[in-house]
Amino acid sequence: MSTNFQLTAIALLLSVCGISQASLTASSGPVGFNGTATVIATGGQVASATNSNNNAAIATVAIGQFNAASGVLTGVDLQLDSSRTQTINGAGNKNNGPGRTVNGSGTSSALLSAAGVSAGFSPNLSQTGSGCSLAMGPTGAISCSWGPTSSAATATATTVAVDEQNLNDYVGNGSANASLSLPTLSATTTMSSTMGQAGSGSSATYKVNWAGTLQANFSYLLHSLASFDGAGESNTLILDFGNVAQNSVNSMNFSLFNLANADRIGLDFDSVSGSGDTGAFDTGLSTFTNLAESGSQSFIANLLTANTGAFSAQYLLNLSDADLGASSTRQNYQLTLNLTGNVVAAAAPVPVPGAVWLFGSALGFAGLLRRKVNA
Repeated sequence: MSTNFQLTAIALLLSVCGISQASLTASSGPVGFNGTATVIATGGQVASATNSNNNAAIATVAIGQFNAASGVLTGVDLQLDSSRTQTINGAGNKNNGPGRTVNGSGTSSALLSAAGVSAGFSPNLSQTGSGCSLAMGPTGAISCSWGPTSSAATATATTVAVDEQNLNDYVGNGSANASLSLPTLSATTTMSSTMGQAGSGSSATYKVNWAGTLQANFSYLLHSLASFDGAGESNTLILDFGNVAQNSVNSMNFSLFNLANADRIGLDFDSVSGSGDTGAFDTGLSTFTNLAESGSQSFIANLLTANTGAFSAQYLLNLSDADLGASSTRQNYQLTLNLTGNVVAAAAPVPVPGAVWLFGSALGFAGLLRRKVNA
């Protein structure tokens, strides 16, 4: 069943999921239903007889599900707009004997059931018939009938929230079923006198009609959006340390962002896996949960310079929508961090040849002789 989503921004508190921010809504659209259930009570030469048809099904309504591509489902309300009407009628019969009257009554309750929902309606409806009379005396076989007597329509409306643990039942590309039933449905027939020849009896037929519409209203948040750049989506980052001296300290800063949107859910950083020369780097990465929209988390990557050589490593960062709402609507994301660097040996002091030392000594001796001559 296709779902007609009408996107409307509203401000509400989703206390059931612990989310306090603006939310979006969508609707499955109203689905009409119209059903009837009946029960008949019959009695033979008795003052009263009752019959029941409890849990009679009225209708099964297929409600369009929420499309997980739209976002993370955080709540579902079922909205019922309907009414119930009652009708009762009956008949009686007798042979020779005393006169009598026959009548009847009916009563019923109503229930809306779906995954995570059980909404009953009280008080019960009840309906009493108009009755009819059977003449007294040697009448032979006679009969009478009464009704039908109908009630005014009784509004039967509610908006009920789906239990959080059942949100996944309303996710998909198909439909979720809701049932409308009458937990109690009974009729009673009465006869004022049981005297006279055998063969007298009475009956009462009680009927309930329930019609209206049912729809699902979905509350949701947009998926998180992980990025290395706060200004736009960036799934890959390359940090190149270049050529660095052995045993020096080298670091570079970088950040993870959940891109801004007031209707976006939080971001979780779940895990990281590395390949290549991971021993030559320290990423500084640590997991986090529920990073708010427009939020960021900073890290410092280091190139470890104890050993010389050209090094490179790749890290896959696994992220997801925050653990809120329907689990089947949360999405996973992956960012890629590439680190490279070349560690070179520090320049060694240049040794001075022995001849240079001798030449310097000779110069020093000559200077000493000049000072003596001058003296």
